Amino acid sequence: MGRGMRLRETAAQMRASSAALARWEIEAGRRILSSRRRLLLLCAVSLPAFLFVATSSAWPESLTAGVATLGGAKALMPAHVDTGMFLGSILVGLIAGLITGVIGAGGGYILTPALMSFGVRGIMAVGTDQFHLFAKAIMGTAIHRKLGNVNWRLAVWFVVGSFAGVTAGGSVNRAIFQYSPALSDAVISLVYVVVLGILGFYAVADWLRARHSDDAAGAAATTRFALRLQRLPLRPRIRFDEDIVEGGRSIAVYPVVLCGLVVGFVASIMGVGGGFLTFPMFVYGLGVSTFTTVGTDILQIIFTTAYSSIFQYAVYGFVFYSVAIGMLLGSLTGVQIGALVTTRVKGSQIRAFFALTILAGFVNRLCALPKRLDDLGYVSVPDAATDVIETAGTVVFFVIIGVFALWILTVFFRRVVRERRAEPADASGGRLIAPRKLALGLGLLAAFVVLLVLMLAPLSHGENLLVMADELFNARAKLSANAFSRARSEATAWLGTGVDLDVTPRDAAGAERMLRVVAGHAESRPTADGRVRVTGDLGRLAEAAIADAAMLYRDPDVRADAGHPGVGAAQAVHSWWLVFDGLSRRYVQEGRAAEAAFTRLVSTKVLEPSYNFRAVTVEDPDESTIHLVVLLAFYIAYTILFGLAIMYLFEGLGIGARRGGEKLER
Repeated sequence: MGRGMRLRETAAQMRASSAALARWEIEAGRRILSSRRRLLLLCAVSLPAFLFVATSSAWPESLTAGVATLGGAKALMPAHVDTGMFLGSILVGLIAGLITGVIGAGGGYILTPALMSFGVRGIMAVGTDQFHLFAKAIMGTAIHRKLGNVNWRLAVWFVVGSFAGVTAGGSVNRAIFQYSPALSDAVISLVYVVVLGILGFYAVADWLRARHSDDAAGAAATTRFALRLQRLPLRPRIRFDEDIVEGGRSIAVYPVVLCGLVVGFVASIMGVGGGFLTFPMFVYGLGVSTFTTVGTDILQIIFTTAYSSIFQYAVYGFVFYSVAIGMLLGSLTGVQIGALVTTRVKGSQIRAFFALTILAGFVNRLCALPKRLDDLGYVSVPDAATDVIETAGTVVFFVIIGVFALWILTVFFRRVVRERRAEPADASGGRLIAPRKLALGLGLLAAFVVLLVLMLAPLSHGENLLVMADELFNARAKLSANAFSRARSEATAWLGTGVDLDVTPRDAAGAERMLRVVAGHAESRPTADGRVRVTGDLGRLAEAAIADAAMLYRDPDVRADAGHPGVGAAQAVHSWWLVFDGLSRRYVQEGRAAEAAFTRLVSTKVLEPSYNFRAVTVEDPDESTIHLVVLLAFYIAYTILFGLAIMYLFEGLGIGARRGGEKLER
């Protein structure tokens, strides 16, 4: 009974936090619908999204991944965006923004599954999602600072713990990815299934229970557990909620740091801001008001996701820059539209929408698991079956969130018509409050659009700036994929181990190339059925394969060594991959785990990255770091530019958040 009550209280606190966050999102839009000028302003804010859509079809062909790869979907490979994926990122950002504006949920638990459904690697989706979240949170914090909801002391001590958690979580995520990209996707999907499954179950149960009960009272302001923590005689201490409770409240810093540690670890694995964990921890565990929790949480998201996205993911190449730009535009536009849907959010609607969106993400990742587990060899399911299951999960996911988005837009336009019909003839809602701020906002919006056009414009070599930015992150990912030293050291242990294998080349020309590549390192001869028989020493074969892979890794235009003239470096690596992929499969069948692990290392960590990244040029590390810093700074500035444009446009029309009024914890 006690445990059930605690779980219900936790769910209630999460619901209350969503309602509180929704209220400040919606407050900015309460007066827009009664004014033609304000409606035109909304169209102006949405202009960049339409510009992206209108120009995307003219993007250069280099946006598509036209380079052949090895290893299929399980392999390490560079990130390439095509028109469909980029438009999809705008759409996903728009939907996440609509959801944020209406129900107050951050939308991070939608973005990562959606990106993975588009084919983005799990670790790339996590890094990109956090990169997108931290820049967007900057503007949210500015609004909450005006409302007096930000407690800097709570945020600072929370960030101390979250940095440690993010470091641990990011290290674990990268280690799993380096071991096996397929395993990384499976782990991230599994974490989503577990977390969203638990949250979805209680969200649905809470919604069903609320339909038959009076829920006006809301969650308790402070719990017994929180009161006990606040009474602990430990120092240093943090004071908070001075404007809500007479004399305020205080708590030792250690529980706050511990909460940050847990949230940081989970957030860096899932690619979210962690609000769904921070809210119940702060409100239920620490006794912080929902008002202070919402504002302080958005502040800590800036630092937590900035540290995570930059130092745990971006520097290793695990950020999809062009996709982040697309999500930025879609989400910032969606938040504005979503905030205008209604002036009041009913508790039952918040519960229903929160539950539906969580279950959509849960179903999406659950249906993706069979294919991931089959790729890893943990289960044996026909490819056709796993494809059908994964497609079904993707369809269900986008249908649910798509219907929700359409509902929001339908309500918005209906409210526009209703408000315009009810507007008095002498209405003064269109009066300009601050013409200078309005002019400044329009100027900033124009600058945003000009920069957008420059990013999309093809340069002399056919690429645009977004493609070049992606290539810079691909170069960082190529550096992260370097496993030559490890493979060389392990190869010496296999000198003297015999190999006898029949390899199946792609065609007769491939068989001829393989004979040239293997010659001098092992005995090789063609067989009557078109295959190539390779007989020799496993260690020597590995050393030769690693040498050719290192040559291709350094310079993709070189020829292979003098031992197999007439064969390009990429062709040589392809031949070696056929040999070692075949050896790995053979050893797995024979139950020789050590040999299977080594040959898998050579094929997946040496040969595949060298071949798949051959079109990516690795710059000087110092120069690459400078370029990376410039790109990250530009993204932050670009986000702030759009946010300031919206803020000044709204303030120019007298729309904005104001501090004051009684704060009731209900």
